[in-house]
Amino acid sequence: MLVPTLLVLILRLAGFSVGTPWVQLLSLTPLFTIPALAALLLFALARRLIPALLAAGSAIILAILLVAPFAPRSADAAVSAGFPACQGQKPDIADSGSQNPGTRNAGGQGVRIMSLNARLGRADAHMIVETIRRENVQLLAIQEFTPTLGAALTAAGLNELLPHTLQVPEAGAAGAGTFSQFPLTTREVPGVEPMAFENTTAAFTVPDAEGRTRRVEITNVHTFPPLPDTVDSWRHDIGALAHVNSTGGTRILAGDFNATYDHREFRDLLNANPDAQLADASTVGLARLQPTWPRDHMLSPGIVIDHVLTSPDVSTCGYTTQRIPGSDHAAVLVTLHFGQLPTPGSESQGTYPQPSPGSPTH
Repeated sequence: MLVPTLLVLILRLAGFSVGTPWVQLLSLTPLFTIPALAALLLFALARRLIPALLAAGSAIILAILLVAPFAPRSADAAVSAGFPACQGQKPDIADSGSQNPGTRNAGGQGVRIMSLNARLGRADAHMIVETIRRENVQLLAIQEFTPTLGAALTAAGLNELLPHTLQVPEAGAAGAGTFSQFPLTTREVPGVEPMAFENTTAAFTVPDAEGRTRRVEITNVHTFPPLPDTVDSWRHDIGALAHVNSTGGTRILAGDFNATYDHREFRDLLNANPDAQLADASTVGLARLQPTWPRDHMLSPGIVIDHVLTSPDVSTCGYTTQRIPGSDHAAVLVTLHFGQLPTPGSESQGTYPQPSPGSPTH
């Protein structure tokens, strides 16, 4: 009981890039706190001091790792506490008659985003739309987005709430759909292709906390899972995502990363650009206690493989998860606040060279 815990803990602390079965076991790192505590109890009852101390030390370290004290944080994280959306209120949705619904609230109350892996398009469309209404979601990223799910969402009224879209519907697990209250412009990110699934990027503008126009780019993420014979493909996909943040700028990466904060590859992604480290909303507070997969059974322990990552000028609050019938993933919801840009005029930073300036908008 204690030996596997110690092995996983050593691998986690050493930060090795490992293969099967260790890469899969590392995703369960927080759960190893349970056998560590059980071993502590057994050794304490048996009055075996040294093993009991090892078990106690392991449990303490695992508990510390659970709150991710060394994870990158947004520079203005403390500022969020003053926003209404961070005090139990959701962002208000603007009148549907507005030319740009929801935009006027982005600076003052933040932007509510939701990400969901729809499990081969089987997620309940009516529950998705109901969650969007209840949570006042203004940005939606769906992975495993299929033509059937797209039609069901339209019938359920999604287009009335989030009229601007970037959709690549495909059968199976490869499709992606991004829905927004803000007009979207398709962006091409050099280096992200080829990946196993669609990882689309779109740009939009919102007013920041100071009332200035802020250009934001959102990438809808879905990496290949680290199955026993596909760890290399998973590692390739995680590494390719580093190109998204290579030029800095205001960014959101939301989706199914098939990785936890305990994977070295995921932490390397957060730190890939030392001048603009990405922050993971799930590492704030005790959010890692809200697993995102598997969530099709109430009693399954689960791990956090679905994330919302942001650039340093974006702070987050109101993190929560929501079970959606038909999907084995929980939806991740979080409110974003756009703080001060690093330098004046940096609204134009973080763009990629585009082959054609007339990219379509939806």
